[in-house]
Amino acid sequence: MTTVLVELQDLDHLSQLVPDLSFNDMERQDALLENGSKDFNAVPGSGKTSLLAAKLLLLAKKWPHTHKGICILSHTNVAREEITRRLAKSVEGSRLLAYPHFIGTIHGFVNQFLAMAVLRRQGLKVDLIDDDVFAKKAWSLAMTRRYGTLRAWLDRQPNAEELISTLYYRGSTFEVVSEKGNLPSVSTTTYRQAVALKKALADEGVFRHRDMFAYAELAITDHPHLLDVVHRRFPMVFIDEMQDTSWEQEDILNRLFDNRSVVQRFGDVDQKIISGDPDSSKATFPRNGHGTISTSKRFGKRIAEAVASVRISQLPVVGEAEDVCSPALLLYKTSNPNRVVYRFGELVLDRFADAELTNHAVRAMCARRGGQGNVDPGRHLGDYWPAFERAQQSSPSESLQVLFQGPPAWRQQPTLVERVTDVRRGVLLALRAARAPVAEGVRDARTLLRAVREQFGDALQLQELIRELSLSYPSSASFGDPAALASKMYAHLAHLLPSKMTLAAFTELQLFSQPAMDHEYADGELPMVCTLVHSGRELAYKLGTVAGMKGETHIASLVLESYGGISRRFDLQMALPFIAGIGKKFDKLTATQQVQMRNLYVAMSRPTQFLCLAANESRVDAQTLAALAAKGWEIDYAT
Repeated sequence: MTTVLVELQDLDHLSQLVPDLSFNDMERQDALLENGSKDFNAVPGSGKTSLLAAKLLLLAKKWPHTHKGICILSHTNVAREEITRRLAKSVEGSRLLAYPHFIGTIHGFVNQFLAMAVLRRQGLKVDLIDDDVFAKKAWSLAMTRRYGTLRAWLDRQPNAEELISTLYYRGSTFEVVSEKGNLPSVSTTTYRQAVALKKALADEGVFRHRDMFAYAELAITDHPHLLDVVHRRFPMVFIDEMQDTSWEQEDILNRLFDNRSVVQRFGDVDQKIISGDPDSSKATFPRNGHGTISTSKRFGKRIAEAVASVRISQLPVVGEAEDVCSPALLLYKTSNPNRVVYRFGELVLDRFADAELTNHAVRAMCARRGGQGNVDPGRHLGDYWPAFERAQQSSPSESLQVLFQGPPAWRQQPTLVERVTDVRRGVLLALRAARAPVAEGVRDARTLLRAVREQFGDALQLQELIRELSLSYPSSASFGDPAALASKMYAHLAHLLPSKMTLAAFTELQLFSQPAMDHEYADGELPMVCTLVHSGRELAYKLGTVAGMKGETHIASLVLESYGGISRRFDLQMALPFIAGIGKKFDKLTATQQVQMRNLYVAMSRPTQFLCLAANESRVDAQTLAALAAKGWEIDYAT
């Protein structure tokens, strides 16, 4: 037997392995003791990632194989890093961080075990896999004379830039399609030019993340024996955040592991907020007979009741934490939506002392980043915070200062994996700019270390530089001064540079020029930070999208109303009757309206103590207000 069984007596070790966590309830113990393939649907704040990490610790303690491993997949680097941190705290868990085991994202797994092999076999080199960079290059290329017919067609499309910037390869036949709409018929010159544009970027080594699944499909189609190779390597597979997996991704995982390996999948189907997947109806999570974790340790009964009221599956949500604050509905007038953000900050300061706010996040979020609509304000985040909308109109170019200095404080901070990726990319750009022979032909920064080892015997200096820059990120001493950055890099890279490249010449490379940064705003408002003073106290808190804050936990959360262009409904106007207990059945909602409800479910389940919703007072009727007040909701006004 290649799998390992977790038995009842093994649970006695949990108090030593994870002393800060408790798994005394039957739902969590059933998940820990499950040894077959099974799905587990868990409510927000249930600690499913920590539960998965605990189970892995028990398996690691008993794992006997040297060439067969456990495969742990997540949808995001955040979830992967949480699992890694838990495992790294013990000797047993640390064993899972190296061969033969794998811990990473689904994208990383597909790239490593399937897609990259096909790319190498076809002689294609990967410069980068980046949706944003692809989007900029694709749009720029589409505007050139070479693609005149395509450009003429795009001129007639209302979402032209979205159509061209989300081109991707689909399936093993590499059909060129767009995430944001239909392309012309394959027999037209327009379509052929779209295919040529996509191929031109592929030849340049620029891909989208979604392209890698087409190469993975080709790998499985041309080499079916890979199915045996992969599942024999990984007899046990665990997948976190399964609800965010597209059918394209799930289908590959199913073919690799179903009925071959023990597969346990964890997630919350009601938190599925990704869009643009035409085959989402084929998704199988959670399968029949799935386990359920219905209790949340994040919030108390009042927030749990509100969260459960917008849960499409209508499965229970039980709050086990203490109730601290009554939830609040903050009403604003059409003329003053920008007052909402400040009023919420005042409500937070009225409820919490400074000591309570220390090291606890306060956040405001909206389902929509931007967009238009011939309706009153309250459509998207930009209506409430104009500085955010202005910031979206420009994006930083790829440069050392952007890659190394990192995003401004108001943007989401990158994970360690993302920092290392940025640093490696920056080092490769520097070597290219200096015309270092070792960088010639290296298009993927991940292969730079291998190229240096092959030509110089070892890459210790390069590894040390990448480690220093990644761990000191961001450092004003190293990154605020381009000359200091150039000096640091030169000290580690000098042996790789042309013999005539002096420190002075290296420092003068245009790459080290300081670009214009978008940190300063004339009106004093940062794009994603609200700072206010109330009753002699100051509070600064971040704003963002629901998708960007998914997975976070806050002490207080403001959920801002938004407008669904396709559904033609404001989400809170639609949801408040359900929250108040007077709404109609969910089956009356359209598919797009259900997506809006799932976004609210994710947003409303972030806070531990204070939940606040903001809606236009003209869109909330007296009956709903009375029902909310009867349920203990506080009604406040942004004036």
